[in-house]
Amino acid sequence: MAEMRSVHPYYTYDAIQSQPSLIEKVLADRSAIERIADAVAEKGRITFVGVGTSLHAAQIAESWMREFTDGRFLAHFEQSFELIYHPIAFGADDAVVVITHTGTSGASVDALRAARASGALTVAITGRASGEGIRGADFHIETSEQEVSFAYTKSYTTALAALAILILRVAERKKLLAKPDAAGTLQYLPSLMREALALEPQVRELAKQIATFSPIDIFGSGAGWATAREAALKIKESCYIAAEGFETEEILHGPFSEIDSRGALIGILTGRKTDDRARQILRAAGELKMLRAAIIVPSANLDVSAEHVLVVPEVDEWLSAFIHLVPLQLLAYFIALERGLNPDTGRQDQPAHAAASRHYKY
Repeated sequence: MAEMRSVHPYYTYDAIQSQPSLIEKVLADRSAIERIADAVAEKGRITFVGVGTSLHAAQIAESWMREFTDGRFLAHFEQSFELIYHPIAFGADDAVVVITHTGTSGASVDALRAARASGALTVAITGRASGEGIRGADFHIETSEQEVSFAYTKSYTTALAALAILILRVAERKKLLAKPDAAGTLQYLPSLMREALALEPQVRELAKQIATFSPIDIFGSGAGWATAREAALKIKESCYIAAEGFETEEILHGPFSEIDSRGALIGILTGRKTDDRARQILRAAGELKMLRAAIIVPSANLDVSAEHVLVVPEVDEWLSAFIHLVPLQLLAYFIALERGLNPDTGRQDQPAHAAASRHYKY
């Protein structure tokens, strides 16, 4: 285990900055992933499985399969623990893709073993030097080195890159690919993420203002929904404050009743029709005197009511899983710094939390 740092840059920051180059390495090994996808494409049903951050990757994978096939092939995502205790009857026509960076998550390992025992084709997507339990999969895709920080960043986006390659190839092999240019777009992903990283000065200014607000609610649609959930998780893990990620419409059905001027709201706008609803929500939050921020593509920059507007490169909505996420990762990091916290530890350096963790294991 690397020696923990006590000042900026913490390991989380290094991991965020390293994502473009690590994704370049994943893309360079595209042919190996595509060979695995050829086997997956022979199956009639695909289930993406994960827990925590990996669950958000699984949710995005389902969203992408719908996006890339115009809804003509429906995959689905499952939470590992729920899948074990509320199982699906897998069989020989199933492919089960388990995402777990460490390869040691008990529920995910158990889910993979159960799927394989049922006759399903199994694929594990992990970091390098992962646990032995996951190595019983039929296929194994390795992404980045293991994280030092408690808040996973690079392992998440490199897993997403591998999933994008796999899903695009599956859609192509099934002759259902509705976005033939999407595979080519992937090669620009590292440079687009570097552009998003250049928003750091603006993110730091937002962090200075938002660090005292709680809760911090984030919302989005499509891939932006899971991105909102992932960003909220990073804020919880790094900053120890209440944060939630919502689907755009869903935030109005209950959650909006609990928010007021003590909270902050962040909208993810991707240039689609769903942005119309997002603009309404941001305007409504203004009536509540909330601090508002919007992360948008240039084409969405129309009548956006927010105190902070961060403009990321123009991309299709499915790429918001990477591009809109970057400033949100940075935001969680710099909020932690504003609050005088070490974003790497997940509070495991505090005696009470260390004692609590002895009652469970991941």
